[in-house]
Order: sequence, then C-alpha cells, then structure tokens
Amino acid sequence: VIAAVLLAGGLTTVLLSKRLAQPVTVVTQLGERSQVVLPDGTKVWLNAGTRLEYPLVFAGGERRVKVAGEAMFDVEHDPAHPFVVETFACDVEVLGTKFDVMAEEREGLFSAALLRGSVKVTNRLTPGEQFVLKPNEEVRLAGRRLNLNAIGSMDDYLWTEGMISIKGLSFGELMHKFEKSFGVKIRIDRARMPEVDYNHGKIRISDGVDSALRLLQMASDFTYTRSEDNGTIVIR
Repeated sequence: VIAAVLLAGGLTTVLLSKRLAQPVTVVTQLGERSQVVLPDGTKVWLNAGTRLEYPLVFAGGERRVKVAGEAMFDVEHDPAHPFVVETFACDVEVLGTKFDVMAEEREGLFSAALLRGSVKVTNRLTPGEQFVLKPNEEVRLAGRRLNLNAIGSMDDYLWTEGMISIKGLSFGELMHKFEKSFGVKIRIDRARMPEVDYNHGKIRISDGVDSALRLLQMASDFTYTRSEDNGTIVIR
C-alpha cells in the first residue's frame, strides 16, 4: 500500500511538473488590446495582433516569455531571476524595468525601447551583437543589425492608453497601425502614396477608423470607400 501511494504521488508530481511547463498563450486579435499579470507579478500590456507565451510558473534561473507583436512590460524586480523576452530577432533581458518590445517577423520589424531601468538586447540574427540600453533609448532592426538611438517621442507608446501618435509616421506606416488597431483591411489604390501635412497629433482608437481617416483627410487629398464585397477600406 505504501508503494502504491508513493507511485501515485510520484506520478502526480511528474504530471504536475509537465502541466506547469506547458506555456500559457494569450492572443489579442486585430482591433483588441489587453493586459496580463504574469506569475511573478510582472504587468504586460498587449497591443492589437500580439501573441504572448509564458509558463504557469517561472522555474529555474530565469523568467522567459515569448512575444510576437507589440507588448509593454513593467517587470517585477528580482536580481536572482533575470526576465527575458524572446522574439524572432532578439532577446531582451532585464532585472526590473519598464520597456516596450515590438517584433513582427513577417515584416522584418523589431524594436525595443526603454522607459525605466536597464535592459540588454541580444541580436539573434547577428551573433555577438548586444546593446545595453539606458532610459529613453531604443534599438531598431535594420536588415540584420540593430541601430541605437534616443527615443524620438514618448507619444509612440501611448497605445497602452488607447491612443495612436501620428508624429513622424508616413502614410503607409499609419495605415499599417490602423489595420492592427481597428481590425480592418486597408488597400491603397493610387499611383503615389498620399502625403499628409502634419507635425504631430494623436488619434483615439475608441473613436473608430472612420473618425481617424476623416481627421487625416483634413491634412491631405485622399478619399476612401469601403468595398461592398468584403468591407476592405480602399484609399484613392
């Protein structure tokens, strides 16, 4: 009887360990945002079209999660257990800090921006390339290498508050953000990309894509319609 109890206990332990090792996956659809609290208390804000994987329990010497899309992290301080964000392009390692990571493999886009604390970014595409960021610094992927710069505007990270900053973005970049933030498909059907005459501004996501496009039309010459067959927004 004792042996049977021990075997049952051992089997339970093995099954529990395997269960805890299984990753939890959180996915935000286009047009959605969400907030997650990880097992260690770290807060994560997920932008639209983002996938986050993390274990039920952080075990071992590090706290590792995987991200595809864009996420803002506010990491609980724990020097003995470094926090690592894994993406297709780079690993971002921290001890306790607040930072933004954007990784879109299909578009070849990666950036990491530090708002508070310190992070180390290790390039997975170019072995040996590392940067240790200071507050208000960011790295962006160019080809297979990283470029280090000062953060151009903190408004770029207002998406956690439901806002899109249009400062410094081309029309094409804005439409890409609109597709993700509003959960729509946009097609640009004209010979040249529209030019929008603006220096700064913010768009509230909750106001909807039509409100956002009408706002841009005040500084440009484009028109738009919705395709009757699939609802795609067509820019002309």
